[in-house]
Amino acid sequence: MMDIKQKIESVINNLNELPSIPEVTSKIINMVNDPEVSFKKVADEISKNQSITTNLLKLSNSAFFSKGKEITSIDRAIVTLGLKEVKNIVLLVTAKPILEKEVIGYDLEKGALWEHGLAVATASRRISLLIKRKDISDVVFTGGLIHNVGKVVLAIYVQSLFKEILNAVETKKIPFYMAEREIMGYDHQEVGERILAKWNFPPVLKSIVKYYLEPELAPAEHALEVSIVHISNALCLMAGVGIGSDGLYQEYSRFAMGKVKLSDQDIVTLYSEVPEILNEIKNLK
Repeated sequence: MMDIKQKIESVINNLNELPSIPEVTSKIINMVNDPEVSFKKVADEISKNQSITTNLLKLSNSAFFSKGKEITSIDRAIVTLGLKEVKNIVLLVTAKPILEKEVIGYDLEKGALWEHGLAVATASRRISLLIKRKDISDVVFTGGLIHNVGKVVLAIYVQSLFKEILNAVETKKIPFYMAEREIMGYDHQEVGERILAKWNFPPVLKSIVKYYLEPELAPAEHALEVSIVHISNALCLMAGVGIGSDGLYQEYSRFAMGKVKLSDQDIVTLYSEVPEILNEIKNLK
């Protein structure tokens, strides 16, 4: 046990061993967080990276993001879609190679973690619009997309200790992430937070990644965003999207439900919209 804990510790303390994203992504995410930022600065920053520019224009014209007008430049994308949407697309483009890998220990085939992230991101955005909080719809989309990123690093350890983790889940009747913590000394949320610290992402996104399974522990100023992603994650797993070895025991946190103020009917409606959400994200995969 100690040995595994030390191994994981050395991986998460050694920044070079954690997944990397292009510097431009953290720059854009932090720029868009600043209400004073100029469109031009953001456009210039994105334009420095040819592959991101190409993929961003492709996605801007996809059915998921398109507003019906053809987008032929970064400037036009920002004007048509808005800075926050463009930031979401930059993250989609750069996080995909990390999140679409096969995640062995969690029984998730290639692409499953990515599909689950996209579904949770899209459901989170829908919830924020449902509760009339459009102002945070981009933040919960981003957080939903990457909420599981720690699994990418932990998967190999989970694989080698899978029997013990599952045994703890079954005998102690605890969720998988608590069993991860007990057997390995770390859970994927904590590792995810370390990855986001390396990427220099804003505090609200670190809170989503660290607390999405325990929203009641989130800092008060981020509790709503964390609760929205918590509900979307449980919703998508209950609907069978991205359900791996750890997704079998799902329930909605009472705290999160109280924070987001969704009715049972809202949940039923959202649940029934999951096939539509999956259809929407088809062309993002």
